[in-house]
Amino acid sequence: MFRILRLLFRPLEFTGHGGYFELLKLAYPLILMSASNVIMQFVDRKLLAHLSSVDMAAAMPAGILYFTLFCLFLCACGFTSTIVAQYHGAGNHRAVLSSVWSGVYFALGAGLIITFIIPFFGRFLISFGGHSSDLYWREIAYFSGLIPSGVFACLAAPFFSFFSGQGRTMPVAVVNILACVLNIFLDYAFIFGWGPIPGMGIYGAGLATSLCAMLSFLMILSYFLMQKQQRFPTRSNRLPQWEGVVRLMRYGIPTGVQVAFDCGAFTLVSFTVGILGSDQLAAHTIALSINNIFFIPLLGLSDATSILVGQYIGRAKHGIAGKVAYRSWRTSMLYMLIGGLVYLVFPRELAGMFSPAKDDGTFQAMVGLASWLLTAAFLFNMSDTMKFIFTAGLRGAGDTRPIMLISISCAYLLMVPGVLIIVYIFRGNVVWVWAYLTFTATVEGLLILLRFRSGKWRYIRMIKP
Repeated sequence: MFRILRLLFRPLEFTGHGGYFELLKLAYPLILMSASNVIMQFVDRKLLAHLSSVDMAAAMPAGILYFTLFCLFLCACGFTSTIVAQYHGAGNHRAVLSSVWSGVYFALGAGLIITFIIPFFGRFLISFGGHSSDLYWREIAYFSGLIPSGVFACLAAPFFSFFSGQGRTMPVAVVNILACVLNIFLDYAFIFGWGPIPGMGIYGAGLATSLCAMLSFLMILSYFLMQKQQRFPTRSNRLPQWEGVVRLMRYGIPTGVQVAFDCGAFTLVSFTVGILGSDQLAAHTIALSINNIFFIPLLGLSDATSILVGQYIGRAKHGIAGKVAYRSWRTSMLYMLIGGLVYLVFPRELAGMFSPAKDDGTFQAMVGLASWLLTAAFLFNMSDTMKFIFTAGLRGAGDTRPIMLISISCAYLLMVPGVLIIVYIFRGNVVWVWAYLTFTATVEGLLILLRFRSGKWRYIRMIKP
């Protein structure tokens, strides 16, 4: 036991290539960026909770549904960072730029689909949710306000990838943090009204997010064009390569499909929880909102893992790339253990942060349910950590199709059918649902770990040497 600990904590593990210090240096701006995004969502739901518990409850399924419908394109565009990371590791600057512009042209096509097709498809799906009329109209309003944000997010993703793929994660973090801070102020103004801006309720929350996505895109585009032209001629070299677009579709679309189907399954779960009533859906929303805050470092760490794995694969150092993933997993497990203890000790205090301005007595019942859900979330996070980190490692290598198949199989052959059986046949409550979600997360995490340990990702050649 002590010999294993000495090996895990020897100086080389911290200061060597792909060590903890290099990983955390790359990850901490991404963690700050994820924190700003999650805090923005938290404030969004906190402000909506001041309107009513129904507004807060409606934001969760509508927001997840919207992300599910456009994340296929967003994740495909965002996969540009993995391609850039490998080319950067190989020292090919010209290919870095062509990969970015290939992502931009792909994003333009995605923007047309998001603008003209997704709105009709989303409203059609919401109408089949079976929710009360109060929930239904609020979900429609929030969904409509979010629509432009997907277009700008896709357009910005390749430009963000230019910096993050090279390990320059601080500009990415700064732009996102500025946009999120602005979104908090716009949320308040658009939800409740301020000066000449009329109060628009839950629709205003979605519209504020879209405006900030547009500003984020304009900021990162401007910074991209201001780069030193001797090294990266970003203003003159704007032609993509068809080979780059094909590569992005070949490796990026499976990533987008995996995330879309994964989110789609969770959307079905959230809508199914809505069948249990607005109180249980509100408790579900509270628990997810709190859990998102504790999940922040994992999101940044997984992105950093994918980038660093891609860079070392570009340098043909697959052994170091594998060590990066395991070091990232150990780091995230330690964090999740600490966060889980907070869940177990202060569950009611955490849930109480979402109390409405006027409580008619129903909120205390929601707090009780949310406390049980946070206990389940502690176990869920330990399993989900394995899934996120090793998925990031496989993605950095371009091994995206097996992840897609594992994720879709676990979601639609295990998770969704089980939740439907719990709700419709056994008449269980939301606590039963979360316990079952923990079980499915464990199964999926173990399958992805086995795929990573198989080593097949070492033989994938995503870019030319």
